[in-house]
Amino acid sequence: MIGQDATSICRPAVLNLLEYQAGKTVEEVRRELGMDDIVKLSSNENPFGPSPRVVEAITACLPKISMYPERSFLDLKKTLAEANDVEPESICVGHGSETIIQIIPQLYVNPGDEVVLADTTYGRYEEASKLMDGCLVYVPLRDLRHDLEAMAAAVTERTRIVWICNPNNPTGTFVRRNEVQTFLETIPATVAVVFDQAYFEYVDDPDYADGLEFLKQGHENVIVLRTFSKAHGLAGLRLGYGIAAPPVRQLLDIIKEPFNLNRLSLVAGPAALADVAWTNSCVAENRRGRKHLSDMLTGFGLGVVPSQGNFVLFDAKQDADALFERLMRRGVIVRSAAGWGLNSYLRVTVGTARQNEIFLNALRQELDA
Repeated sequence: MIGQDATSICRPAVLNLLEYQAGKTVEEVRRELGMDDIVKLSSNENPFGPSPRVVEAITACLPKISMYPERSFLDLKKTLAEANDVEPESICVGHGSETIIQIIPQLYVNPGDEVVLADTTYGRYEEASKLMDGCLVYVPLRDLRHDLEAMAAAVTERTRIVWICNPNNPTGTFVRRNEVQTFLETIPATVAVVFDQAYFEYVDDPDYADGLEFLKQGHENVIVLRTFSKAHGLAGLRLGYGIAAPPVRQLLDIIKEPFNLNRLSLVAGPAALADVAWTNSCVAENRRGRKHLSDMLTGFGLGVVPSQGNFVLFDAKQDADALFERLMRRGVIVRSAAGWGLNSYLRVTVGTARQNEIFLNALRQELDA
């Protein structure tokens, strides 16, 4: 009764939200199964970690953590602006790109407004939009890729946002430059088009559509999201950013909470960007590992989705949740894609060469059992 009374005054939209289901952590599996030797390939983290320069910068900053960071984050914004060839007035920062995902619907969506998104994509777009009482319009993937033609057809006078994850999570697929060009030419300027490019650094296909190109071309309704959680190995520090037209960025900054970055992430970001050799090495190792995993999984007779991220989605041709549990008991944590409606698919993060082999050996044993 107490619980019921306490929630009766909440906004109905809040009660309809789904809790985010993250990949299993090493700590969780250790508690549940009592294991010590665990390989985590479930959350698309960089297995090589951050640049040594980042560790040095963080260590030097530790004595200052008793003080709030400088509120404008201007030095970080200047660094990010220079790296992306834009003005600092276009940069919005957050503790992970999730912060900016959360506030974008707060900027655009009134109750009853429509939000267009793929039916199989990163789940935070859905929950952030639902919180603002937005009406979600799901567009099925076509061949596990965003169907931009169908997404454009789904836009109405009530549409406020279109979410495009590129490369897409969990599929690893991407949208091409010519597709996006046609798409943006048909979308009203009153609709915000958000390109979430968390896996941008891992892309090697020349036809990839970088949303920033279109923002620079004058499509001021485009917002580009990027993160330090993947290729730069800073998932634990929570640092992400958005690039938008300055008037849009200004409003996003007004909405977000002040001091929404900590001092450690402020020094870690520029240090990570400066060590280009480290990032390039991590990306090169990922590409080798991604190809090896894809080739081996194909050799196992499984259906592999071509990926431009730091993970591979594959059709295990059996119950994904059950296979996930069995692999976990062998000390390997991957991600079942059943939560996305892909009931026979698993998503595996590309790890180190050793981690990849441990996963492949565990999977081979399960497939042969």
